[in-house]
Amino acid sequence: MFARWSFSLLLLAVYLATFHLWMHLSRAGVVVTGLIATVGFSALFVRASGQRYFLNHWDAFWHGSVILDVFLEAVLIPYHGDHTFYLCALAFVVVVGGYRQWVWKRCLRRADLHLSAAGAGGSPPVVSSAMNEVTWEKQFRAVYDHGVAAWQAGRRKPSTMFDAEDVAFLAGIGCTAQELFDFVDDFLVYGEPDFATALGVHAIRRDYLMNEMKGIKSGKQSAMSDLPPKAQEVDGISWLPRLIVKARMKLRGEMPDDLMYGCGGDRPFVQRMNTTLPGFLQLVRDCGSDDRRIVETLKQGAGIK
Repeated sequence: MFARWSFSLLLLAVYLATFHLWMHLSRAGVVVTGLIATVGFSALFVRASGQRYFLNHWDAFWHGSVILDVFLEAVLIPYHGDHTFYLCALAFVVVVGGYRQWVWKRCLRRADLHLSAAGAGGSPPVVSSAMNEVTWEKQFRAVYDHGVAAWQAGRRKPSTMFDAEDVAFLAGIGCTAQELFDFVDDFLVYGEPDFATALGVHAIRRDYLMNEMKGIKSGKQSAMSDLPPKAQEVDGISWLPRLIVKARMKLRGEMPDDLMYGCGGDRPFVQRMNTTLPGFLQLVRDCGSDDRRIVETLKQGAGIK
């Protein structure tokens, strides 16, 4: 939440501090500090823009208008001896903050409407046409690439890696910023899982959401305590009971923020079992609640008797 508002809050704090300072400075001091503040604001503005902080061009414009106001007040108004600047600050809070919040809600509402349409009997993009399949996969690739670029630029948190439209798109396919962040982060740190794996996993989750759940999210988030211990076994195979539960959480979109389907423990396990992360997820989906069928199918594929 703080990362989403960090530049706006900093802009407000320095804006108020600057006008308070002007109440005690000479005309020359106001001009000098005003120019310094403008240059500093502008540098921060460029940095924020490079980090994809602004939701759209209008959002950037409203923030830029605050910086312009500081410059104009410094060079055009000779006297700053009262507290009327609080009214200007309040106006900026209403306009900038209100617009920013409205855009966020609109983007997320768009994703919810998309899901609701599927749940109400609309044509889910998953099965509607080959063109729609290509379209969402291209957009997923673009959002993934945004994440890679953000990570390389030092924005290594889910809240700063993706913008509002990215988050809305991910919500529409049943994914969260945290979940895609985990895939991007692990790939750039460990070299796996690759993009094809991320796409395969989320294609299954998307299809499950649209077709099995009729586009309606469960609204639940599981707890880490819901997972079996890592050492728990079935037929002498450790990790498998835990991964089955984790896969079902992934399918239903109920993953805890601290949990990743495809983590550093999952990857070597599926390799030993001669399958893949998408392959195991699809197996769990196909078998439903039949744990024994999952175990037997996995053992057969791995050549375990």
